[in-house]
Amino acid sequence: MNQQLSQMKGYDTDKSEGYLNNYEKIFSALRGSKVYLLELGVFKCGSLYLWRDYFPSGNIAGLDCEKVSIEDPTNRIKIYQGLQQDTVLLDKIRKECAPNGFDIIIDDASHIAEFTKMSFWHLFNNHLKKGGYYIIEDWGTGYWESWPDGKRYNGDNHLAGMVGLIKELVDEAGFADITHSSRGNIKPFRESKFEYIQLSCGQAIIQKK
Repeated sequence: MNQQLSQMKGYDTDKSEGYLNNYEKIFSALRGSKVYLLELGVFKCGSLYLWRDYFPSGNIAGLDCEKVSIEDPTNRIKIYQGLQQDTVLLDKIRKECAPNGFDIIIDDASHIAEFTKMSFWHLFNNHLKKGGYYIIEDWGTGYWESWPDGKRYNGDNHLAGMVGLIKELVDEAGFADITHSSRGNIKPFRESKFEYIQLSCGQAIIQKK
């Protein structure tokens, strides 16, 4: 019997049980498919091994700013060194690992809004399949005054760092209202690029329409 993600042990990853339970809800239907997955920010590569074993026919790619190595006898994992905002490198990864686009992209990289935004829109628009999932992890760093672009919450409308980026993505989810002829102030009308956005503490799951 296939184990659920939260039951799979022995992987050197810091993904919380809550994150894994949310992933299980959306990934379980894809488990038998030839999934193409990219993760930005892989640390010791534990999550790449987890995705490889969870998707037995999957092709897994990882990017990290530090040099890391893997031992993968299946040859289904490819690892790259570089920055998440390097769009030329992102294009190369897609070309080499997922010529028809990725089914899943997970951002667990810098947690800096400027860089996360750059990689999000480049990958979402150009390299994520229709119906694919883009997940941003740890957006709560925007509430941390110790984080480079974070700020302590004080009760006002909080737009610091990753929290501000998430609120921008909520605007994208509401674009049909923003551009509606009877109440919007931006023309022309268009629907959101998102099928939906699902938010939980630290985790944003976006499905591409």
